[in-house]
Amino acid sequence: MVYERVIYMCPKCNRMQFFNNAESFSTICPTCDVEMVFIDKSFSSTEEEERDAARRKRLQQSAVMVYCPYCNSVNTKKISTTSKVVNTAIFGIWGTKRHKQWHCNHCNSDF
Repeated sequence: MVYERVIYMCPKCNRMQFFNNAESFSTICPTCDVEMVFIDKSFSSTEEEERDAARRKRLQQSAVMVYCPYCNSVNTKKISTTSKVVNTAIFGIWGTKRHKQWHCNHCNSDF
């Protein structure tokens, strides 16, 4: 069975509310008594599948993606302070890692 769900969000407390479109519901937030804003309409087969989709959507919006400026890969990692100190101790002023923040695992460049 496919469920049609509507998603509302409270502008005050940022809570998301999911309602089944077949049932009657109130668009007033139960915690802060403010009119909620319509966000999206979705179709899902189970309630759990819908919660997972909403969780993934929130994580995508909040996740910071670091792209390599040379190959545009997102397979990057942050260069640790320990690595910077070791590079400076070994190569002195010719060590370049102390000026860099990220390392690309795809093309092995530091930026």
